[in-house]
Amino acid sequence: MAIWRVLAVQQRDAVVWRQGQTRHVPLPDDVDARPGDLFSPTWQRLGHSLHRDFPHPDGDFTRLNADNGQRLATLHHRARLLATTRKFFDRRGFLEVDPPVMALSPGLELHLDAVEVALRAGMGGEPVTRHLVTSPEFHCKRLLSAGLERIYSLGHVFRSGERGQWHNPEFAMLEWYRAGGSWQQIVRDFQGLARTCQKVLGQDAGPLDLRGRWPVLSVRAAIRRFAGFDPGRCDDAGLVKRRARAAGLQVDAQDAIADVLVRALAERVEPRLAAFPVVVLADWPLCMASLARPHPQKPWLAERFEIYLAGIEIANGFGELVDPLEQRRRFEADLELRQQLGRPAYPIDERFLRALADGVPQSAGVAVGVDRLLMLLLGLSDIEAVLAFPFERA
Repeated sequence: MAIWRVLAVQQRDAVVWRQGQTRHVPLPDDVDARPGDLFSPTWQRLGHSLHRDFPHPDGDFTRLNADNGQRLATLHHRARLLATTRKFFDRRGFLEVDPPVMALSPGLELHLDAVEVALRAGMGGEPVTRHLVTSPEFHCKRLLSAGLERIYSLGHVFRSGERGQWHNPEFAMLEWYRAGGSWQQIVRDFQGLARTCQKVLGQDAGPLDLRGRWPVLSVRAAIRRFAGFDPGRCDDAGLVKRRARAAGLQVDAQDAIADVLVRALAERVEPRLAAFPVVVLADWPLCMASLARPHPQKPWLAERFEIYLAGIEIANGFGELVDPLEQRRRFEADLELRQQLGRPAYPIDERFLRALADGVPQSAGVAVGVDRLLMLLLGLSDIEAVLAFPFERA
C-alpha cells in the first residue's frame, strides 16, 4: 500500500510526499489534514507524525515506504504469518510457552557462537555472565520433563557471526515438540503449517509449489546423487576422505568425517536442491547427530532431518535424544572440540541434563526459521526485506 505524508496544506490542496517526490493532491471536503499526517491514497488516516520537515533520505519512513510501500506491506504479511502460526498450533492442542532468551548455557553446537551478556543480577550485585540463547531447545525439553506434551515457542534467538542474505544475528524462531511423537509427525505438522501460511498470504498459486508429495532423501543418497561419491556408513574416515577426494572435493588432512560431509552438502548437494520446491533430508550419520537420538534399527544413523524449500534450509529437527548419559558425552566431546578450534567455550547446562535424568518421554521436535519461511513464501531473496529493523538499523 502506498503512503502519503502531508507536507503542507494550501486552501483545499495538500502538498504530499511519496517515494522522494512531492505533488499537489486535492483534499476531500471531509478531511482535515495538517503537515506530518500520514494517509493512504484514499485519504484513510494512518497516523500522525510530529516531524514537519521532508523525510530523511536514510530514515525509516523513506526506507519502509520505498517501492510503493513494499516493506510496509511485508510487515502486514509478517503479522498474518505469526497470527496464522499461533492459530494453527492452538487448534491442534499445542500450548504456547515463553522460554527465556538469556541463559547460563546457550548450547554447545560446534558451528554456533552465542552473544555474551554482562550484567548484574541485582542492584549493587556482583557482575555475572549470561548468553542470549541460540535456540529455546533446552528449556522446551525441560518443560517436557515437567509433564507438558505438546508445546511450541515463537520468539527471537541470537547467533554471533551470522549476517548475510539469509542470516541476521537476531531472528525469529519457531520450535515445537510432541511428547511420544515421531519426526515423521513433525514433518507432517510443518507440511500443514507451510501450506496454511501460503494460502493465508495468497501465495498458494505462486512459484513455490508445496501441494505435491514431499520427497525424503537420506543424507547418504543425497551425497551419492549430487556430490558424486558414496560415504558409506560414515564410520571410516579414511574411506570417506578417499572417495571425497576422488570426486573432486577439497579434503584437508585434519578434517573429520563431519567436516567432509558438511562441505559436500554445502558445495554440491544444497545447490542442486534448489531445483526442488521441497526436499526432506533424513537419516543423518551419527557423527552429525547433534541432539538427535540414534536410529533404532540402524545405530550408525541418527533420527535427524532437515527441510529445504527451493534449496534453502528452513527447518532442522530430531527424534529427540533423551538419554542423559549419552547427552553428557556429546556435550563433553563438543566442548573439547570447540576448545581445540579456538571457539568460545560455554558451560554445560546441568539443569537440562538433570531434566533428562528426571525423565523426558520419547519425543520429536523441530526448529523453523520464521524470517526465512516468510521470505520463501513471498518469493523474496534477502532477509532484510522481511525485517522492520535489520541488524545495522536495530
